[in-house]
Amino acid sequence: MIRLDENFRLDNDDRCYILQERKIAQNGENKGAERWENVCYPRTLESALKTYRDLLLKRRSAADKALNIEQLIHLIKEEDKQFLHGLTEVLDSAKEN
Repeated sequence: MIRLDENFRLDNDDRCYILQERKIAQNGENKGAERWENVCYPRTLESALKTYRDLLLKRRSAADKALNIEQLIHLIKEEDKQFLHGLTEVLDSAKEN
């Protein structure tokens, strides 16, 4: 299992990777309970990481309805920095273990 951030992780089996998102039940008898929901099933690690990055970017850009192209480019660059920083932390912690 690879933890990408507090809300996303990668699991895998022999055929594919599984991008999972953490969800918290908002109501009902399980209110407050944590579960991991499968988002997609990419075949390669590269594809899984690209999907994760693109999903985060889409959510961030959707939150701001009035983006112009310069803001979008800036947003992509910032998202890439955060993504690479997080990936570096994951790889560094894997080396330590």
